Amino acid sequence: MKTTMKTRKQLFTSTLLSGLFCLLLNPVQSQENNDQTHAILQTFAASYRIDPMAMSATFGVALGEDWWYVVTERKEEGYKVGKEKQYTFHNYGPHQVSLHKGKPETPTWYFKFADASVLEKIDSKSWTASTANARSTPADEVALDILAMDGFQFTAKTDAISYQVLEHFWKKDAIEITRFARDNSLPSHGAELVSLYTMKDKRIGWFSLGTDEAANADQRLEKGQVPNLMIFTKGKGKGLFGEEEFDIEPGMSVFIGPYVKHVIYNPYKEPLEGILVLYGDNIDFARGQSYLEFLEKKYEFLEANEKDVRNTSKDVSAN
Repeated sequence: MKTTMKTRKQLFTSTLLSGLFCLLLNPVQSQENNDQTHAILQTFAASYRIDPMAMSATFGVALGEDWWYVVTERKEEGYKVGKEKQYTFHNYGPHQVSLHKGKPETPTWYFKFADASVLEKIDSKSWTASTANARSTPADEVALDILAMDGFQFTAKTDAISYQVLEHFWKKDAIEITRFARDNSLPSHGAELVSLYTMKDKRIGWFSLGTDEAANADQRLEKGQVPNLMIFTKGKGKGLFGEEEFDIEPGMSVFIGPYVKHVIYNPYKEPLEGILVLYGDNIDFARGQSYLEFLEKKYEFLEANEKDVRNTSKDVSAN
């Protein structure tokens, strides 16, 4: 069965050589590249001002030795609708979004691009930012990483915000359309992957397995702490789910619970394709708390939050 380790190494060898080449450019060429990058970043910042999914945050952007940082402040306004004005809808934006050259003044998290070609691929919609960020294990190098500056430490909140910014800041269209095909993919877990949507508690992606390719064949990847939902849309394959082998065909889905083995492979000529939903970050549930315990606490929060919203609504109505 094929693996993608060689493909990933080739990708980053090419990236490293590209970076070394950039160091040899004359100062004028380097300044032109910096100006071009700044112009691209400005277009992303401008589009984020009217993005309904924008979040308040301060984050950095690093490309080689060059740095920028972005400061965003989300704006929203509620208004009453319904015959009795019993419902609240919201208008979002325009938000306050500013782009600055240099490192953030206060340590925070930042996006690190492997090289300028990664930004160009995201700008041209060849890759989504979350596809460039996808990894099989925490140790994997990726084309677009999210890192902490010295003096900053991620919390669950800032981790979640960074994912949402990753997903929406790096898309400029009011209606965000993602095209998925092997040409737009990068290797992850042994498959070719296009990330369709990423948030802290869910990952949705399109995957493709060519002939003799396998997903999760690495023993470290065959089980996870969070559930998976696989939806198969094209081709045929074989799946080892639990300890039983199944035939895979279009028009079927498979739900995989926590710690259940799931390996899929394609012994046929036609690519095996589908949609994967991953319900969170495995690493979040490898430190003591189980996914099911987390869900119980999440539901308790939802119950408490519902009471707060209802009480606030009553207070507003009374005034």
